[in-house]
Formats: sequence, C-alpha cells, structure tokens
Amino acid sequence: MKVLHILQELKFSGAEIMYVDAAPEFQKLGCELSVVNSSEVLGEYAVFFENAGYEVKHIVYPGRRNIFKRMAYIIQMVSLLKREHFDVVHVHSSLLWWDLSLISKMAGTTCLYTFHNVFPSNWYSYGLHRLKRYTAKKWFGCRFQTISDSVYNHELNYYKNSTTKIYNWYGSNRYFPAIDDEKLRYRKELNIEDHSLVVISVGGCSDIKRHHDIIKALPLILKVKPDTIYLHLGRGITEREENELVEKLNLQSNVRFCGNQSDVRKFLIASDIYLIPSRFEGISITTIEALACKIPAILYAVPGLVDFNATGENCMIIEENYNSLANSISALFTNKALMEKLSDNAKQFVAKQFDMSNNVQQIYKLYLQ
Repeated sequence: MKVLHILQELKFSGAEIMYVDAAPEFQKLGCELSVVNSSEVLGEYAVFFENAGYEVKHIVYPGRRNIFKRMAYIIQMVSLLKREHFDVVHVHSSLLWWDLSLISKMAGTTCLYTFHNVFPSNWYSYGLHRLKRYTAKKWFGCRFQTISDSVYNHELNYYKNSTTKIYNWYGSNRYFPAIDDEKLRYRKELNIEDHSLVVISVGGCSDIKRHHDIIKALPLILKVKPDTIYLHLGRGITEREENELVEKLNLQSNVRFCGNQSDVRKFLIASDIYLIPSRFEGISITTIEALACKIPAILYAVPGLVDFNATGENCMIIEENYNSLANSISALFTNKALMEKLSDNAKQFVAKQFDMSNNVQQIYKLYLQ
C-alpha cells in the first residue's frame, strides 16, 4: 500500500514526530511511505522523515486566493497520484484538506483527513466550515479521523460531524522513566544543581501555547524557591517576545531557551515538573512524552488537556492564570507523595491509551476500509 502524507512545513511538531516514530510499524504492515512538504520552506524535520524511510516531496501549495495557480496545483497533484499509484492520501493540514479531498476523488485515491486540534469558527465562517465537511465527506468520500476525546466531541457537537476516533501515540522506545542515576547525571551535564526546582515546557512558541504565563509565574515561585530553573524547549513566532519578557523581569539566570532538541528525554528527566498552559490543544504529544517519563504535570483546564485526567487523577488541572500556575508549582514540589502518585497514574494511563502499535493498526484499518 502506497501512502502519501500531506503536511505543511516539516518541523519539530506533534504530527511530524508521531509519524516518523511510527514509520517502522506502518512499514511492517506493508506501507510504502511518502510525505509532501507543502509550504515554501522545506522544514528542518524533513531529514528525519528521510531517515525513517519516507520519500520527501516538496510541492508548494499556492494558497486559496490565486485561482489559476490553485488549478495548476490540482492538476499537478492529480497527475502525481495517478502516475505513482498512491492508494491513500493522508492529510494533516487544515489549509489543504478540502482541496486534497477533491484531488483524491479525481485521481481515484482514498483520502483521510486527521483533525489534530479543536478548530472553532468565527460566526461568519461557521456555515462554510460545515459545508466543506459535508461536501468532502459526501461528495468526495473523504474519511475523517480525530485524535482525542476533546477533538472528537468538538467535531460531533459543534460541527455535527461524525468522525473515527483513534488516539495519538508516542515512541515508548524513546520516552521512558529515569534509569538509575540518570536524573543526577543529566543535571550535571546541563549544569543544574541537584537541589534546584526545574520546570520544563516543550513546544513551539505561540500565543496558543502561552509560555508567557510560565515566565510571569517565575517571580512568584522564586520567592519560595530561589534556585528555580525553567527549561524552555521549542522555537516559534513569540520567541522574541518571550525573551524580552525574561529580560524585563530580570530572569535571565532562571530561564534557559534551549530551542529545538533531538534528545528531549534528557531535558525531561532532568526536570521536576512539566508545564503546558495552552489555550487549547488536540492532544499534546509532548505531554504524553513527559508523562511517559514519569514527570508530574500541571496543565490548564482547556480542551485537549483535560483529557489527560479522563481516567482519574493523572495530572494537576488548574485554572488559566499565572498566579494559579505559580501556586500549583510550589504546592506540588513540596508534596512528594502527590508527585509520585500523579506520575505513577499518568505512566499507566499513557502506556494504555497512546500505545503506538495498537493505534497504528487502527489507522491502517481505516486506510483499508
């Protein structure tokens, strides 16, 4: 079976990491894998796809407004699907899914679109978004998949759109709890004192991720624990603003901007508490990975994050403000019994819910339908 994944810029992000990790599982099932980078910039994660056995194609999507270039793109993609005999087009981009549904129909190829997040509409565009879902499904035969309870319920209740729910997964061979003295060893490697409180976030810098709240919470935490370190992994559009806020609050010695890292586990193991104060998520891959490493987590009570407590008390779910975040960090760090309870519960939860082999097989079955 030949499968073509459609993404935008191939970068260090949830879907990209997940499908690179799962390449051996799909290949064992007989899938020949390709991926399209559809933005003008070929992302830095393209090499990871190549190393995992994907054929990487760079085909730029011209956007919706240029009708002539868009028509040329449709012709080009239909020709590609027919010429290379792709069986499945798996779309991950919210920008391209309707066009690719049409293109797949024209080429006689199966199309699957994965909703990776909770996408609310403006009042004036809601009707159009419902119409696009209806036409893609009924006219073009596109299949829809959602990755979490929050995304599934949002599509069903908000857009009246029934989807197949298949949970995301993580690389359990790369994310697992500390072994022996790993925590102390990694702290020494990162020049962090053994007794420091280390909090960490992993993800792109954006208004949705709200790293600003972590930075604003730090002065309050430092009053209780002066040797607190914040490890900030990831890059993005608000990175400069976040750096400026750190300078304004004189937190340069407490915040470390680490950028994108290939060995994220090392930073997780060196940390005490994982934080994610997002406005909303589909389901956070980085949170799954942190919980798999038995790092206790504090999450904002928003769609896609509250899912982590679906089976019980696996994380601290708190209200959305930096004062609450600061108080929760201080309270959790001083309660070792609670930290251990949350991390134990969470490890069991993610191992069962986000198992790669099981969930990849469900995706494969959806390809075959």
